[in-house]
Amino acid sequence: MSDEHRLFGLVGYPITFVRSPGILNAYLAQHGLPGRMVPFGIRPEALETALAGLRHLENLRGFFVTMPFKERILPLLDDLSETARISGAVNVVRRTPDGKFSGHQLDGAGFVGAMNEAGVRIAGASAYVAGAGGVSAGICCALAEAGIGRIDLVNRNRDRAEKLADRLRGAFPKTVFCATDSRPGEEIDIVINATSVGMSPDDPLPVDLAGTSRGIFVGDVVNVPHMTPLLETAEARDCRTQHGKAMFGPQIELALRFYEDGL
Repeated sequence: MSDEHRLFGLVGYPITFVRSPGILNAYLAQHGLPGRMVPFGIRPEALETALAGLRHLENLRGFFVTMPFKERILPLLDDLSETARISGAVNVVRRTPDGKFSGHQLDGAGFVGAMNEAGVRIAGASAYVAGAGGVSAGICCALAEAGIGRIDLVNRNRDRAEKLADRLRGAFPKTVFCATDSRPGEEIDIVINATSVGMSPDDPLPVDLAGTSRGIFVGDVVNVPHMTPLLETAEARDCRTQHGKAMFGPQIELALRFYEDGL
């Protein structure tokens, strides 16, 4: 199959507001790379059937995975990276030449990659992460790999945060993980919203920054709107901020490498 017919996909539902196809296609055009990304809107009850069909699409190099499939797709794949196993979620899948699917987690690597590009100090720092789903888990893995000292996890379901903290402790013994119901305090250097709270104008703030020091780093995975209420509040406190779109650039480079060469 010639390179000009190379296809990448995005699997999710609904896909009305996804930006990944436009961003990846612009990246491919800008760098003179072959291929095109197409979004696949798949109803949750049809996921297994749809994946069975995609296995036979020989020009499909791989696909991104978005809500609501990042966790439920795991048992339908043939192989998982260690990061995907630890985080319990996948956001990129590689189709091998024999039609098998290999899953990997790059949400964290993309988000932390953008932090690194901005010169944010991670090693030895203390972070407060809102959310205990797949995106949060991926970011926590990447932060731990970068040498962060402590991560406090908060989630509406405290038990889910406890289970994620336990899983992360086993994989990264040099980092302290703690599930908490408390707001972030002055000891926190990094605050990250890894939930979808902030997409709707009626959403409350996912994190109360009132007790934090001014000038810390505050990041948000939400990319619509560009400046969420959390980031606006953070900028009013002279904080360094990172919007959700910032993670796409580093993630695209890693994903294309994964699609071509695997791990």
